[in-house]
Amino acid sequence: MKPEEADTQVHALRSYLEDLNNSIAVARTLLGRGHAVDLTGFDDLVGLLCAKALDLPPDQGRLVRSDLIILAAAVDALSAALGSGLPRA
Repeated sequence: MKPEEADTQVHALRSYLEDLNNSIAVARTLLGRGHAVDLTGFDDLVGLLCAKALDLPPDQGRLVRSDLIILAAAVDALSAALGSGLPRA
């Protein structure tokens, strides 16, 4: 892969990560306001993200590592927010 192509792929992956982070932020806001959130298909979007990340050359993949860590934390926070809304036994 040419360096220019890898740079373009990194930029596209970061844009995709931003979209996922925005979706998570919207979901958390809705949950915080007491609304139901439908996450159908979100796992497919994360799967696509993983595939795109794995397609990058290792040096380029390392450039998005911190972005992936941020997304993982956002997913964990969303999961906690979803779990906090479950009825307690």
